[in-house]
Amino acid sequence: MCPWPASPAAVDFNRVTVPTVRPGVTMKRVVISLIVVVALSAALYIGSKQVQRWKSSSVEEAVQQEQERWMVDVEKLKDEVKDLRDELYSDTQMETHEQKVSEILGTPEGIAPATATDTPGCMDSEARLLSFFDYLNKKYPADKTPLTRFRSAMSRLAAAPPEIMEKDLDTLALFRNVAHLYRTLGAQDLLAFRRWVELEPDAVEAFLPDLYKVMMDGTCTQVVPADCTREVATQYATYFLNTLAGRSYLLRRSSRYRILATYYSVLVLHQANLSGTNFYGVDIHPLLGRLQSEIALYKGLARKKLYLASLEEINTHYRNR
Repeated sequence: MCPWPASPAAVDFNRVTVPTVRPGVTMKRVVISLIVVVALSAALYIGSKQVQRWKSSSVEEAVQQEQERWMVDVEKLKDEVKDLRDELYSDTQMETHEQKVSEILGTPEGIAPATATDTPGCMDSEARLLSFFDYLNKKYPADKTPLTRFRSAMSRLAAAPPEIMEKDLDTLALFRNVAHLYRTLGAQDLLAFRRWVELEPDAVEAFLPDLYKVMMDGTCTQVVPADCTREVATQYATYFLNTLAGRSYLLRRSSRYRILATYYSVLVLHQANLSGTNFYGVDIHPLLGRLQSEIALYKGLARKKLYLASLEEINTHYRNR
């Protein structure tokens, strides 16, 4: 046999079989390919969008955090500016305050640092008070000297103290308690006192520590009569802080004198607690925080720092009990 393949002419093309592809199978493969391509494109699109979103979210979060840090810094700067402004205002107020006191006492050095502490003796404080009333007498002359009017008023207040146990009062007695100061002092004295406190706010604030010290000491009686004892002061402090009549009276006063009256009432009751003479059991501890906030926010007090330091000391005392 010849090893070589037959010539082309010898091939019978009629017998050659060509594999056939069914049309349905081809279409199916095309559809599957399209679906895969579309799915991959969608996945790539969604993935790229998610990445962009993550990047955008990270940028926004970083910007927001930076803005929050800026806001914190701005608030700190505002607080620092406010503190500096308040300190400058307080120093200016204190300088004016001391100038007024120096004018009253007639001495270039002004008033010695008067504080509501337990420094022994009350003679210096009483001497300052006498100078204060002499100043009022020269500036506001009247039929009665300011000192005579003040001593008379204090004696009448001591002789007719207000009611403290309001729950036992009928309606008429309650109204009398609301008008206690007016009924006891009368219109003329109240108008005179009102004139002094309105026209001499710096002087009144300056000498209140001296008045407090003289009342708490009880041995100096040229300004405060002997019948105005610590017990009387405690009763009036209780009246102002713990009765409807007393609180309503303070609410009708200006912020300045309402704060000062509350502050010295707290000091009186604190001393009563220390000496065991707080007979009505008034708890001043809940009042301290609110009073400290009021003093801190009010700008018209020259001795604000002293008041806040004193209240913080009292607050510490009650927190550590």
